[in-house]
Amino acid sequence: MYCPEKYIRGNGLQRRDAEDISNRFIEKMIWKPNEIVLDVGCGPGDVSSNILYPLLKNKIKRMVGVDRSIQMVEHAKKTYGYPKLEFKVLDIENVNECISYTNSFDKIFSFFCFHWIHKKADALINMKTMLKSGGEILLHFMLVNPIVELYKYIDAEWQIFVKDTRQPNNSYSQDEVKTMFIEAGFRIINSESSVRKYTYPDLTSILDAIKSVDDMYNVLPPQLHDRYSMHIKDKILEKKMFNICPNTKVITRYLPITVHAIKD
Repeated sequence: MYCPEKYIRGNGLQRRDAEDISNRFIEKMIWKPNEIVLDVGCGPGDVSSNILYPLLKNKIKRMVGVDRSIQMVEHAKKTYGYPKLEFKVLDIENVNECISYTNSFDKIFSFFCFHWIHKKADALINMKTMLKSGGEILLHFMLVNPIVELYKYIDAEWQIFVKDTRQPNNSYSQDEVKTMFIEAGFRIINSESSVRKYTYPDLTSILDAIKSVDDMYNVLPPQLHDRYSMHIKDKILEKKMFNICPNTKVITRYLPITVHAIKD
């Protein structure tokens, strides 16, 4: 996820869910005047700017979008400009980076970021530290990382490169996620998970979406990229990982979880 433009072209699913979840949960939260909010894993800034900010601008004093990718944050800074919104580089797993924001935020949002995090327990503890007492957190992420599932099917010649990617190789049940939040010190207000569907206009679109988040392209030598892309396409078709309709549209099913919790 180091090419902002490519990611934005392929993140229709992420934007759709972020808008849906934001519209449903923001009004359920308790708001005070002039709150300060954080968006963790803001990526190129499009969700922060075009979805979250319009919903929050009349409720907040300031909004901060953070991401560990310098390229993503630089794109966000150059592309989106609002008086109450700023973007910063921050690794939510790194306690030394997060501790300077102790008790700084009233609300923390995060969409489609948490399944990329390796040290999830550490990240949750850091978010709790960054929240004020009574602050609320809203996370929406995949229980099963689809890229990790895809790696299970690739041939041995490509498997040797998987160990060098930054992709976490674990999946969780809803109960395991709840336990993780509780052990980090949160009280869960609501947790929900169900299979969702998203329709891509064609196979090329979903292949581009996969490519925009697949860390293999940062690991493989450039001369192997095209052959790896073809291999991924072949495996998707062979394993029937998606439902390809007669009109060429492609339907994907995925399993996200939404957790709304509070720091008492």
